[in-house]
Amino acid sequence: MSQIFSAAGALVDRIKINAVSRECRDGRALWIKRRRWTARPIMACANRFFRLAGNPIQALDELAIWQRWEVDCFLQLHGGEFQAFAEGACAVAAEEVPGKSLSHHLSHGTLSARMLEAAARELRRAHEAECATFHGPWSHGDPHSGNFVYEPSADRARLIDFEVMHHPTIGADERHADDLLIFLQDLVGRISIEQWMPSARAFLSAYDRQEIVVLLRQKLFVPRGLPRVWWAVRTTYLGAAELERRLRALRESI
Repeated sequence: MSQIFSAAGALVDRIKINAVSRECRDGRALWIKRRRWTARPIMACANRFFRLAGNPIQALDELAIWQRWEVDCFLQLHGGEFQAFAEGACAVAAEEVPGKSLSHHLSHGTLSARMLEAAARELRRAHEAECATFHGPWSHGDPHSGNFVYEPSADRARLIDFEVMHHPTIGADERHADDLLIFLQDLVGRISIEQWMPSARAFLSAYDRQEIVVLLRQKLFVPRGLPRVWWAVRTTYLGAAELERRLRALRESI
């Protein structure tokens, strides 16, 4: 089974659906994401896998829908400070937000409780935004640590990258609990056992919505079968026994 997980992870690592570049225009730094011509069949396969694995998200393979979602989400969350726009028929541009990603801090051993609390506050703020697509509160669908950028001077985290979305038929509370799960899955596989509980608790405490944490608790069980493959990717192949121990400790604390 570990060989299957490793093969799946290697495949995910090789998939690059966008060509990403940084440009300066009129004194502003922009990140340009341009869809590769190979993206659509890859994303169609990904969506089939997500359905089979019971994953409640969908990759946005239609260019116009993806562009609109990326731009609308960025502007809804950050439009008062930063800009985003469609670039031609197959690209989007978004103004660079200040700071470094939480994934960078995880990799360099500099992640702090203050950063986790800022990320939780930002996720809650985003979850309180109304979204016409969902006919209710917004959700991200993939808020792993790389999609939070932390600005130390403002003690502020910002969400970026809106490549996927939850299925609109899923209720807001379930989508919000899934967003929490995705962040914790990334965290649990990349942090020491000593840091795990204080970090997870700091994040959930700052998010401060007990009704969503209750739903999250029901999701803190390692699945079997095909869903386990996606969990392995999400948790950076943390060993099953250790993953179970860490999740059990968190369940019992919330």
